[in-house]
Order: sequence, then C-alpha cells, then structure tokens
Amino acid sequence: MPFEKLKKLNISKITSTSWDKQVKDDDYKWYVLSVVSWQENLVVENIKERIKRQHLENEIVDFMVPTVPEKYTNKRTGKTTIRIKKLFPGYVFVKAKMDDKIWYVLRNTPGVRLIVGAETIPIPLTEKEYENILKKVEEAKKKVEHWTSLSEGDIVVLKEWEFEWLEWVVRQIDTNRGMALVNVEILWRVTPVYVPFDKLELKE
Repeated sequence: MPFEKLKKLNISKITSTSWDKQVKDDDYKWYVLSVVSWQENLVVENIKERIKRQHLENEIVDFMVPTVPEKYTNKRTGKTTIRIKKLFPGYVFVKAKMDDKIWYVLRNTPGVRLIVGAETIPIPLTEKEYENILKKVEEAKKKVEHWTSLSEGDIVVLKEWEFEWLEWVVRQIDTNRGMALVNVEILWRVTPVYVPFDKLELKE
C-alpha cells in the first residue's frame, strides 16, 4: 500500500470484528494507526500505559507523531513566527512486532480507530515509505532553519558570547548563511560583525 494513498484508504472495510487470520511477525516494523484527530499524543501515552501494564515493552518499542516547523503570520498583528504542525494529523506511527495480541492491544486503546492495512490485515510501512516521512520532516526543517523575524535597522542584543551587554544594529540579513550583519560600537568605533540568527534577540 503506497503511503501516499494513506488518507484515501477506505477505512470502513477494516473492523475489529472482521479479524479472522492470525498475524505473526518477529521483526520490528512501523505500523500506522488512524486515531482521533488532535489526540495523537494522548493516544501514544495511552498505548505506553497499556503496554507497561501488560509487560509488552519489548514488543512495542517506539512511537512517532511526525511534526514539522512552519512560518505562521498572525493576520491581526502581522507578526510572523514559527509554529509546529503535525505532518499527518489523525495518525500515529508505532514500531512493533505485530501479532494477534499486539493487534488487540493497539486496536482497543482509547482514541485508536483502526490499524491501517488492506482489508483485515495490518500492513507495515515499507522502508522507502518510512524514509520518505523522515525526508519530509528534514525538508520542512531546512525551509525555516535560516528564517528570522529580524529586519534591517532593528536594535538587538546578544543572547550569549562576550559583549552581550552591548546593543547591536542590524544592517543586513543573510538568509543563505543564517546570519545577520550587525554594527556594534566598541571604544567609539563602529565594527561590523556577522552573527548567527539564533544568537540574537530583539531588544525590548
């Protein structure tokens, strides 16, 4: 099942009552759970609690709710910030050795709607599908890692380094390098210095 078709899956065909085949996989693989939207992290905590009570920590070993950073502009204030959004809202990824017991535990966890699969069999992600998810997350991070809300002419201060008590004036923004060219006056001389965005903050 191509992961790109995940959201187009006809979930009405997959029900707990239609499970009539034994599942056994001794390898750890990533499975996709369809869950109640906005409850993804709560579902993960519910699963962790259930596997702890049933001593299944060696059967379900990892969880993933992929998130990515994105630029968001407040229409009222016009201020742009970075916020985190879920890459696949309504889905949780679980790394497990799938068998009937694990299937039952996952399927009956509060907030879980179903384990994505074909008809009645849960199907794990392929290695390529898993790598594509990680790739999407990394691509989204790169889009914003050199972004800053600073503008030319802003008065800033250093978060650390020496001379953190000085006020600096932003003269140029270099998004390619993720740095700002700032002017600082030291001993009555103005000195231009390139400083990484994450080392600067706007003076209040």
